[in-house]
Amino acid sequence: HTYTGNPLACRAAIANLELFKKTGFFRRLNEKIDYMSSGLERFKGLEHVGDIRQMGMMAGIELVEDKLKKTPYDWEDKIGIKVINEARKSGLMLRPLGNVIVLMPQLGISREEIDRMLDVTYKSIEKVTA
Repeated sequence: HTYTGNPLACRAAIANLELFKKTGFFRRLNEKIDYMSSGLERFKGLEHVGDIRQMGMMAGIELVEDKLKKTPYDWEDKIGIKVINEARKSGLMLRPLGNVIVLMPQLGISREEIDRMLDVTYKSIEKVTA
């Protein structure tokens, strides 16, 4: 069958798992997850960030019109699209899910790249929601 049990794909997957184990990749990944989580803390101070959700290296930054009431932006405002378009001007590709900005970097990202991703995202949210 074309899509299941391909021996070459299975062997490549096994080789990747062996490499992850040999290099301690997942141990270092936990350090990056904690680092990213710490970096996301400053977003809580932004006037239009209602919530930040994180699971591993994936994070969602919810944008709201009124932080105290958690009033969402109207769909017509396309605030998420405006923020990701602003981030693209700085070379960062993000994804919106409505009013939520999704951060989902590759697992091999460096601390410096995490800093840049968070900095561009922060400035983009700040500029668009000002």
